[in-house]
Amino acid sequence: MQRAANTSRFLIDFSSGWQSSDQESAVSHSGLLHNIVVSRLARTANSRQAFNNLAQRLIRFAEHAYSLRDLNALKDVSQILISLPIADAQQIGQYYQAIVIKRKGRTYEAQSLLEAVANNRPLVYRARAIQALGALYHDKGQLTEALSFHLEAVRAASDGAGCDLLAMLMAHLEISHVLSDLGDHQGALAILENLLPLIHSVTKRNPLYFYLYHNELAIEFAELGRIAEAEAACAIALASPFAPAYPEWSETRDEIAARRQSVSSLTVAVQKAEADASQQVESERNSAPSHTFALNWFVCGKTLFQRTEVQIAIPAVIAHCSKNQIILERFGETIKPRAPPVTYP
Repeated sequence: MQRAANTSRFLIDFSSGWQSSDQESAVSHSGLLHNIVVSRLARTANSRQAFNNLAQRLIRFAEHAYSLRDLNALKDVSQILISLPIADAQQIGQYYQAIVIKRKGRTYEAQSLLEAVANNRPLVYRARAIQALGALYHDKGQLTEALSFHLEAVRAASDGAGCDLLAMLMAHLEISHVLSDLGDHQGALAILENLLPLIHSVTKRNPLYFYLYHNELAIEFAELGRIAEAEAACAIALASPFAPAYPEWSETRDEIAARRQSVSSLTVAVQKAEADASQQVESERNSAPSHTFALNWFVCGKTLFQRTEVQIAIPAVIAHCSKNQIILERFGETIKPRAPPVTYP
């Protein structure tokens, strides 16, 4: 649903959650960011700890800008991080710079930057860089390579020296995405359902992922014909404060509604077919002349039996399969591609 061809849904970072309102304003005003940097450096020009504290604050700015899809703010913050005299901050700045460059369509340049981050410290951003590389391969339609990168990202994120629950979550979400694109929606949903403990841990500090997760559930529920569950999950995503920045969630809702309409239309058609068959059988029974009853019953017995068989078969199918599955089997409908909730508008 609303999944653009060859586009990753989870090339995103939001590891520190929303900050205070003054910080939210800052990510949209590069001048204010510059003033913060200058004032901090002026007060503590020779303090390594001051540089580290400044780097951490700028990283939070970068994460927040990314979560709100503020590409200009992300570019500004990444450049400042790269300019700091701290190796780790420079590499983190390269990671965010790669995301900005990738969004501008310069894929190979972005890939080069991400590979540099993936092959160096800090370990936390190494896992995220590997996951982002997997997303790039997904964009190219190379699903096997993408899956390999995401599995490696899970291993890197699980490293005891740099355990990163968010990177682990992002990689698992991407693995689910790959399975979904391969048509294994049951497998994709199973992965999502198994992520619940990780979702609970990550979203304590990163609320965005609670809503992203429910949007993904809505997609897979709808793909499997579980319309009521899809509607409930989508409603949770749309109730979030992030929804205005993710218009594709509204498109998910609209396509689920279209799927429900298709289900209703098929139900009406099946019920009408049942009623027509019943009326025709009754009409044939009533129109048979009484003086030829025995002969006509014998001649028409096969027809009567066949109609009765149809009457029994349709309710049996409905009893063992959902009406949504009948739609998929009879009309071959699939949910249309959906633009990822993690790319910038």
